[in-house]
Amino acid sequence: MRPTTKYAADVAVIGLGAIGSMTAWRLAVRGHRVHGYERFGVGHDRGAFSGQTRRFSVQSQREPRLTALALQALDLWRGLESATGRSLLHLVGGLILGPCDAPALVAAHASAKAAGLAHEVLDSSELKERFPQHLIRATDAGVIDPEAGFLRPELSVVTAARRAEELGAAVFDHTRVLGLEPDADGVVVRTESGSQRYAHVVVAPGARARDVLPAMRTAVLPRRLVQAWYVPDDIDRYREKVFPVFERVGDLNAYGFPTLDGATIKIGIYTTGHPIVYDTDNTPLTVGGELLRRFRETVEVYFPGLHADPVTTTVGVEGYTTDGHPLLGPLPEASRVILACGFSGAGFKFAPAIGDVVADLVIDGRTTRDVGFLAPDRPLADWPPDALTPA
Repeated sequence: MRPTTKYAADVAVIGLGAIGSMTAWRLAVRGHRVHGYERFGVGHDRGAFSGQTRRFSVQSQREPRLTALALQALDLWRGLESATGRSLLHLVGGLILGPCDAPALVAAHASAKAAGLAHEVLDSSELKERFPQHLIRATDAGVIDPEAGFLRPELSVVTAARRAEELGAAVFDHTRVLGLEPDADGVVVRTESGSQRYAHVVVAPGARARDVLPAMRTAVLPRRLVQAWYVPDDIDRYREKVFPVFERVGDLNAYGFPTLDGATIKIGIYTTGHPIVYDTDNTPLTVGGELLRRFRETVEVYFPGLHADPVTTTVGVEGYTTDGHPLLGPLPEASRVILACGFSGAGFKFAPAIGDVVADLVIDGRTTRDVGFLAPDRPLADWPPDALTPA
């Protein structure tokens, strides 16, 4: 039953990044009146989705239940492409590699087998022959995922938001939400330009959830993400036909993509935990020398065909929970507020499926998708005080 005119719209979506833009699109597809609020411009460079590429894979390295969600997302990505005529998802194949007993590698293989997905297992000699761009040791192994590739994140976010507008949604960009006031009959959204009441509100501002909801201040921790681009000695060895999207796991956590521009490739490296961001209004954008030194040392060892110093870096902010899984579902103390945040750097490929789940929750109050393990009322430790306040 559609809400009455006492509401400005059926649903307000706070944050129009990956999750928010897809949620607005999926709600608008179902005929709901949607208002989307974005603190910056749609497709901005300050969030978790920026950086030209995001990895897509249907294999799961941690949670087997996410494989079904990835397959649903694949269909929805193709649906968005069909509706808009834009090419967003490029399935060029993917590689997961690392020590043969690395838990993430073992889990990826297990998820592929359990779901009946096409895949290929490579030993170290096969890896060395096919992918000499990587350091391969005698104890390394790999799993090929033919249904892997990359997404164009900025284009995807802008495309989903525009499609939502074409279907009747209203977008309020450069509009900061100051707070929410839920009650039994709806939710008031307060902004710098005034307040509006909605039947439901979806909270999807990524790492900035704590700036919208006080309850998120100890639940979603903002962390700074640095991505870097490198010049190969021979660019032809890094084109998509011979250098698939990859993720290295085990003793080194890193990911990367084939060249898009014919000159450089992007690699993300986790040498330590991403730095905490205490003030999301003033995220440090300078990449310090110590981090660059660690990047260089890693590239020299693991990617010997690259010039070891990055030629470009970008800085974004991601929202993390203590168990690494997002908060997806009604806020325990206010059921008209739906949380969709805290994706811990791993939400982009699922974004349209997450948006569809949120649409289920808003419209029907439930979903048939197996996402109960992501419910906000699950046992979840808060971040310790020293992680929330600078020393």
